Amino acid sequence: MNSRLQTAFLFWLILSNVALADGGTIRLQTDTGSFHITVFTQPPVLAAGPVDISVLVQNRKDLSPVMDATLAFDLIPFEGTGAKSWMPPSSAMSTSSGLSAIPARLDHGENRLLYGAAVQIPHSGRWGLRIHLQRASETSTVETLLTVAPPTSPPLAYWHLFALPGVFAGIFVLHQIALRARKKRKLSFAPLPL
Repeated sequence: MNSRLQTAFLFWLILSNVALADGGTIRLQTDTGSFHITVFTQPPVLAAGPVDISVLVQNRKDLSPVMDATLAFDLIPFEGTGAKSWMPPSSAMSTSSGLSAIPARLDHGENRLLYGAAVQIPHSGRWGLRIHLQRASETSTVETLLTVAPPTSPPLAYWHLFALPGVFAGIFVLHQIALRARKKRKLSFAPLPL
């Protein structure tokens, strides 16, 4: 029982490192007009390539979620290489004609309270994120600064795919060793013929 508990604890530790929150990393939390706005990005460390931007809009007075607003994002490059960074083929997304007026939908992710959109950031550097919010006749705009790292190099982006066959081969070898050890134990404890 003790080894099973240790194994379960080990798996829990491994899986807890890869568990992701619904919204991502908080980049901005501010009040504007009658709204309280929280901006999240995923992945936690931004790199050139696909980025998920989510926004929680709440009523400033009672912090109830606002579900009937219209949101749009603008991404403005402040500094950076200006040249497109290498993107792995798995990161290829249909890019919009520009990085302005990107509509944010309420049904973007699993959390139905977050407005969000997936955007393709073409290169590393410092980017401005401007969020335009409209609800009935009230409009607000908030801005924050995002620091975007270069994309990961191809070997680092795909290391898990190259390691997977080795892991399975290792598991198979360990299984075969365990079977042979069990077989030897059975033979060593076999009763001697009379």
